[in-house]
Amino acid sequence: MKRLLFLVPLILKLCTGTAQVNYQSVADKFQQFYNQELADSIFNMYAPIMKEHLPQDKNRTIMSGLHVQFGELRSLGLLTQDTGYARYKASFKDQILTMVLALNKENLIEGLRFIPYTPEPEAQKKTKPVSNIFLKTPKGNIAGTLLVPEGKQKLSVVLIIAGSGPTDRNGNQGDLIQTNAYLIVADSLSKKGIASLRYDKRGVGESISAMGLESDLSFEDGINDAAAFIQMLKADTRFSKVIVLGHSEGSLIGMVAAEQAKADGFISVAGAGERADKVIEQQIKVQSPALASKATVLFDSLKMGYTVDPPAELLMVFRPSVQPYIKSWLKYDPQQEIKKLKIPVLIIQGTTDLQVSVQNAQWLKAANPGATLVIVNQMNHVLKNVGPDAKENTQPIRTRHCRL
Repeated sequence: MKRLLFLVPLILKLCTGTAQVNYQSVADKFQQFYNQELADSIFNMYAPIMKEHLPQDKNRTIMSGLHVQFGELRSLGLLTQDTGYARYKASFKDQILTMVLALNKENLIEGLRFIPYTPEPEAQKKTKPVSNIFLKTPKGNIAGTLLVPEGKQKLSVVLIIAGSGPTDRNGNQGDLIQTNAYLIVADSLSKKGIASLRYDKRGVGESISAMGLESDLSFEDGINDAAAFIQMLKADTRFSKVIVLGHSEGSLIGMVAAEQAKADGFISVAGAGERADKVIEQQIKVQSPALASKATVLFDSLKMGYTVDPPAELLMVFRPSVQPYIKSWLKYDPQQEIKKLKIPVLIIQGTTDLQVSVQNAQWLKAANPGATLVIVNQMNHVLKNVGPDAKENTQPIRTRHCRL
């Protein structure tokens, strides 16, 4: 997929009472004006808050840029519609994108965004109903997808918590990493009669507005979001049990949230068995042994609450804006946290995972002897079936089946 040169800031303001809102009419009008290159007519469709964030001259530039990069907008197919916004499959001449459209009660555009389009597997299309879920937080809304198999009463539900980086609810990171790992897991669970909820983390996908400044983000934000989703699912009378599945960094988030919100079970998938500083130091050591000792000193200072001035070679890891997050992250040791769980625990680890070794799973098992440990042969970090070849391992293919 081509790199997106255009991204209109999405301003999602959830509306109350959508009876007067007509998404299809607005979408059709947008398509008409866009294809006629009437940028000013599109600007007149904007609500005041949208005009404030996207002035008329900037709107002209953006619409012109869309034409240059993608060409004519040939069709808009509705994907999902929920309170406050709708998602369309936007088929341009040279690219297919997802258009997210938010309207106010007067049918004026309050939010408009184009993001990469990920085709929905046929298996999921046949499994209904799929619901869009929003968790309201003081910093913004967290968006998720609830997949509930039809025809069952009182079923279990699995909360899927994403790993590190800008990983969305499906297990993808924009154009860089396309695995659909969590989406495939959710679909597989549904076939077994198990519901699931997966969500975009703060700053990712449709939860981008909940991010704020990077310097304001803490590890506790992730824990609190997961715990709130657990409580939401426990309050839903359709579900008899709430199971938490945390992948990679989501494993530590999930085990803390599961204990706090009293989940009924916990699954760690490719979760680290050591505190974050030890994991990152080891990763740095593999690439540059000389830098590992410097990283240790920096981590020690952060653990004591100090702000550090990293060398240029470690600036990306220890940049000032991410240091508050690291400080909060270092408070949690996965071996100590998994000890606290008095619920059924399942630990899953692949043998061809280049980021998290089998040893990590064994450490977690030792910390919680009652847990069940499952080692999956030739499963890598993004849950795909690959051999030990490093080149193959670092090129995940979205169409491969997940091993879970």
